[in-house]
Amino acid sequence: MITIRKKLVPDAQANKVTYGKANTRKFIVVHETDNTRLGADADAHARLQYNGNSRSASWHYTVDDKEAVQSFEHAWRCWAAGSNTGNNEGIQVEVCVNSDGNYQKAMQNAAELVAKVMKDENIPIQNVVQHNHFSGKNCPRNMREGKISWSKFITMVKNASGNVQQQKSAIDNNKYRVLTGTYGTRQEAENVLDVLKHRFGWRVYIEPDGARWRVKTGTFTGMAVAQEGANKIKTAKLSQVTNIVAE
Repeated sequence: MITIRKKLVPDAQANKVTYGKANTRKFIVVHETDNTRLGADADAHARLQYNGNSRSASWHYTVDDKEAVQSFEHAWRCWAAGSNTGNNEGIQVEVCVNSDGNYQKAMQNAAELVAKVMKDENIPIQNVVQHNHFSGKNCPRNMREGKISWSKFITMVKNASGNVQQQKSAIDNNKYRVLTGTYGTRQEAENVLDVLKHRFGWRVYIEPDGARWRVKTGTFTGMAVAQEGANKIKTAKLSQVTNIVAE
């Protein structure tokens, strides 16, 4: 059973990257992020949308091998399908292909999510389509190349329970920041900041530490979430040392 978590884009930002509300919700459109970089998981893409995506694009859900994160309620007409029909009538699901993730598990999670949305919105299986269906774009690329065939994915959806667990509120509501180790030059710190900001979608800052520099994140709610952020920094080999500090 996949867990779904909401990190909804504020309305002021949503109005900049959608056609507004009134989505007729006739289709579920499946995409892949095509972003293979380390750490480019569902959380990173959700944060990117929440903090203000610089691209003229938006989508309802991002799914990886651990969870699905919802960025927009279904009523929003997101910019993802490449056609007016696809955008105005589709619920957009992006599946992560980050190199440090498990693609097979991400697709299974996507199948569970799609089954859930089908049930909630009374969408028939024949209206679960690829991005390619509306625009001709080679997306979802890996599925179209047979890594998991489209027919197999549809079978996975049919066999899925559609039972998606809503994430419960964390008990720990304290705020924490993650600090990297220090870098010898400001440019080194800026290189790390650029990755954390644009790849992970985080709010980040540079601060001096004597003659050296370090990067500090914005706040995470709960120690578990902060620890996950620290682990992502280490996995991406951006800093061998991280520290978590309470606000």
